[in-house]
Amino acid sequence: MASSRLERIGNIYSRVRGLLRSGAMKPEDKPIWYEVYEAFPPKVEPQYGRKASEITIHPIFYPEDIVRAKFYERFGSPGLISLANNEYQTPCQKFLDRYKEMEKDFSDENELFEAVAKVMEEEKSVPESVSSNQPDSGTSMASMFSSAVSKSQPQPKINVGDLLTEK
Repeated sequence: MASSRLERIGNIYSRVRGLLRSGAMKPEDKPIWYEVYEAFPPKVEPQYGRKASEITIHPIFYPEDIVRAKFYERFGSPGLISLANNEYQTPCQKFLDRYKEMEKDFSDENELFEAVAKVMEEEKSVPESVSSNQPDSGTSMASMFSSAVSKSQPQPKINVGDLLTEK
């Protein structure tokens, strides 16, 4: 094993196997993954100098991702959003729903985006724009956080002492 101290020579499996054979590592100390690796060895042995395979990676963008990016560029972030509350739709999601409804009426994406933005601004469903969406001087980050916490679901009361006592 003295000759394979560099990470370039051998792999982690061969090192652990060598430690187990030599007795430097006890069988009960072997890693969890060791038996899985022995049962299901990789098709191609992982080596430091091996070249990466030449496969094409397909982009995973969806059409609504472009609309979302335009929305956040124009209107900015709405602030804190509770992911635990499924009943509340974010302004972006409302915008996307309206965008899909009005999609059949327009052929140009930019015209459609502007039309949906105009309709949503009239309904006051989205903020007007990033430039006019400056925070009020009376609203602090702490007050916004405390209001978001107060609206969240109540947390269960846990006593640490009860958890640590043996029964």
